[in-house]
Amino acid sequence: MAEKNLTGRVAIITGAGGGMGRIMTHALVRRGAKVACVDVNGEAVNTTVDTGNQIGGAGAAIAIVADITRNEECERIVARTVAAFGTVNILVNNAGIGMQTIDENYMNKAVRFWDVNPDRWQRMMDVNFKAPFLMARAAAPHMIAQKWGRIVNVTTSLDTMIRGAYTPYGQTKAALEAATATWAKDLKDTGVTVNVLVPGGPTNTGFIPASAPFDRAKLVQPTVMEAPIAWLASNESDGITDCRFVGQSWDISLPPSEAAKKVCAPAAWPNMGIQAAWPGA
Repeated sequence: MAEKNLTGRVAIITGAGGGMGRIMTHALVRRGAKVACVDVNGEAVNTTVDTGNQIGGAGAAIAIVADITRNEECERIVARTVAAFGTVNILVNNAGIGMQTIDENYMNKAVRFWDVNPDRWQRMMDVNFKAPFLMARAAAPHMIAQKWGRIVNVTTSLDTMIRGAYTPYGQTKAALEAATATWAKDLKDTGVTVNVLVPGGPTNTGFIPASAPFDRAKLVQPTVMEAPIAWLASNESDGITDCRFVGQSWDISLPPSEAAKKVCAPAAWPNMGIQAAWPGA
């Protein structure tokens, strides 16, 4: 049984209706946290909450159906969470949409950027990048006031960010990765950390269409997110910020902080070199 080291902590997880969001929700409630589960799909998020309450006890999780691309909805999510649980300590920006929303046939026919529908491009930018900004903007003041908080952004691998025929999915995640580094600097010395958590490869979720030519058993399984999100949400990760962690590389046989140290890398790849001529950069 998982140690109840998150008792008293309150999390918001977006995209909690399935896949990695469901796994991370259940990982946190299993360890004693309360979780506000956010999704645009009411039926899916209610399923997550029902199981969460079986794991963590009645009231461990609540469902909030919302469109996180709208600022007023993000503010409502935070207010609803505070009303239900008294505070918000942890935000996991997990919600996202994939390339199938640009073109259902993208795996069989390359989608060049000039063929991307502008409205679909905008929708993906709004869900994958604007929404995490709006959620973090709404939640951060509560975390700063209590001098403790966690913002965890789910991005992707560098090769996916710069892959051809992947407009704008790769760019949305590149923007969120850069935002992670920026927000971490803005929150320096507040007790609030900002980090990236990625599964580490194509993952067996709805992002991979059922028609995709993959053996789904050989894909990265969403369960790789469980151990790292539990550690990131805990006091053990105090002071660790502006980093990226890869779930697939996390060695669950090691003590969590030791496993984290082995897979920790800087967010946004600053090791590529500082090349800006901007003063103070």
